[in-house]
Amino acid sequence: MVKLEKKKLYEEIAEIITEKIREGTYKQGDKLPSIQALAKAYGVGQASIREALNALRVVGLVEIKHGEGTFIKSIEAQSYTPEMALYNKEDIKDLLEVRKVLEVGSVRAAAQNRSVAQLKKINEALLQMELAMKNKEIGDDSDLMFHLAIADASNNKLLKHMLTEVSDKIKTIMKETRQIWLFNESKSIEKLFNEHTEIYEAIESQNINLSEEKMIKHLEEVESVLIEHYKI
Repeated sequence: MVKLEKKKLYEEIAEIITEKIREGTYKQGDKLPSIQALAKAYGVGQASIREALNALRVVGLVEIKHGEGTFIKSIEAQSYTPEMALYNKEDIKDLLEVRKVLEVGSVRAAAQNRSVAQLKKINEALLQMELAMKNKEIGDDSDLMFHLAIADASNNKLLKHMLTEVSDKIKTIMKETRQIWLFNESKSIEKLFNEHTEIYEAIESQNINLSEEKMIKHLEEVESVLIEHYKI
């Protein structure tokens, strides 16, 4: 079982505010409540609110005007998750390349070597992704579970270990991709789910070449979304 990194308090607050922007509670140009008011509303210290607002400023969602307050800048921000502020364009390119190498290899091996029990684990993660989609949740946890379950089904301990080592970074990429899709009406989370379903079906039928083809298609779609968004 993969140990998921616990979010820091300011990250949780930043995500709540981001969700309010996505839902339309906060619109472009709106002024946010004062730091004191936000601290009281969320039951946290003012330092945590300042960190959250600064993270949102870094990724382009808000603008802090000294003496005036904090304003919603744009929902067409460079990034929607505070974690992505830690990555530059070269970091993203490197991670996408490493992910493609590891995941294409793992899906080929999984299609050939998976057991019935391992296939069930992949399907369970897929069902969790579907549930998240219906509940309008991001679903990045179940997305990561899906890909790690495939690595486990490869029955290659080293391959699984290597993918697990970069799992936190991959989860950040997954989350960012889903946020972009949620903000972009031309994209569809349902399409993203269907790509995962096709990967699962190829593994289920033990079609090695098809599983590779479907995984490459999925990863290239993710890559194109990030490349277009970040102008890599």
